[in-house]
Amino acid sequence: MDRRYIENEHVVDRYLSGDLTVREAREFEKFCLDNPAFLQALPIPVRLKTRLSRRPVDGSETGVFEAIPSSSTRAVMEAVDDDFDPEEAREEMRRSGSGFAVNRALAMGLGLGLLIAAIAAVTFGLQVRSLSEQLQVAAREQTSTQMQPPGSVQRYKAQLVKAKPERPTLALGWITPAQWLDISIDATEGKIQQFQITIDKADGVRVMQIKRIMRDSNKEVRFSLNSSAFGPGDYLVKVDGYNWRGETQPVGWMMLGLE
Repeated sequence: MDRRYIENEHVVDRYLSGDLTVREAREFEKFCLDNPAFLQALPIPVRLKTRLSRRPVDGSETGVFEAIPSSSTRAVMEAVDDDFDPEEAREEMRRSGSGFAVNRALAMGLGLGLLIAAIAAVTFGLQVRSLSEQLQVAAREQTSTQMQPPGSVQRYKAQLVKAKPERPTLALGWITPAQWLDISIDATEGKIQQFQITIDKADGVRVMQIKRIMRDSNKEVRFSLNSSAFGPGDYLVKVDGYNWRGETQPVGWMMLGLE
């Protein structure tokens, strides 16, 4: 007799109900006596475990009991010293098994609840983190586009290019604190005296347009900007000239890099 046989053949229930043969009862008692760890793990009452852990009684047919646990010898079993009742033991074992099943179901329910709570906590944490990052980005953008008084004046000389540039031709970086940008554009070529300057963001959003700026005696077109008026990014500057009819014609391009 081994563990699998005991489980598959329901030997414990049959032992308590007296349905085992003499040989089966003796083998079961011997297996329990030789395997105390297995005996202690059985979901049976403590009194029955204690009884099965005893050495066989001299002259007994089954070893533990004075007679085999059957209907014909039930009276003898009930007359033993400790008033051991197999029906009571079997009922107690059923209650123990039922309690074990309830406890197992309760543990599984608690585990599932904890898992759901953990998933909810992680999801909530990710949402909070995403919202915090969005708020930080919004605050940074608001700060970057908030007008500030310039603390100094910085002069730059720029050279126009004929084609629309793909990258900054005048990289200024992100200026902190704000500066007053005094920009001079070389306008020595041609006879145009008045110019129009249009500044757009790289995505096409119009920022400002300055009309009819005269070039100075050095043949330069000068204009000044507060750096805090622009947020981070690239800004495309288009320069047009006015002809004698008052119409504009392209002169050149430049791109400011504020990042």
